Amino acid sequence: MIWLLDLDNTLVGRDVAFAAWARGAVAEVGGDESDVAAIVAADRGGHAPKTDVARVIVERLGWRDELPAVVERFRQGILEHVEAYPGVLAALDGLRADGHRVVVVTNGTSAQQRGKIARCDVAPHVDDVVVSDEEQVAKPDPRLLEIALERIGAGAADRREVWMVGDAAHLDVAAGRAAGVRTAWVSHGHAWAGGPVPDVVGATTVETLALAAAASRVAATGPGTPAPL
Repeated sequence: MIWLLDLDNTLVGRDVAFAAWARGAVAEVGGDESDVAAIVAADRGGHAPKTDVARVIVERLGWRDELPAVVERFRQGILEHVEAYPGVLAALDGLRADGHRVVVVTNGTSAQQRGKIARCDVAPHVDDVVVSDEEQVAKPDPRLLEIALERIGAGAADRREVWMVGDAAHLDVAAGRAAGVRTAWVSHGHAWAGGPVPDVVGATTVETLALAAAASRVAATGPGTPAPL
């Protein structure tokens, strides 16, 4: 089995890190929770244009920095706070120990995404990392997933043996569907509202991986057939 995994809010807590940075930045200027809430809302889970987020930060915090400098400040703040989700790296190790291959497939700038991977020590737990900025193509374009498969010599792999796992319906699940692979959505407790439901839905990444692995075993052995010990 081949596992293509998103990075932000799938392997590492990007939104948690951004919120932690925002609280610290607001506290430094004597702001309050309404300022934190406005900055976090403007970020839209990392999907808003970065200059739009910077503009809200400037308005709320009274900074005089130019917008590109503000973007760099909050990006650095994310790197300083980001952590891998509990149990995720061990789950990746378990997949690889069972002979599966694991590739991170992430949108974002090379410096930022590689920085998160380095801080959270993700690289030793995966077979490769594919970053949209480096490939000049981004999810939901399925070509980024195809690049990931080619990178590990699996371009001809049966797409039923490939999973795309991520938290973003419009990026991860959409890219997986377009590539013809199986899809698993990390819900973080949210209800699905993105059209046809993915093959697997779990509340956390660890749970989602376990459910997807179980679904793969059922598909391989057939319903009612005991899985090999």
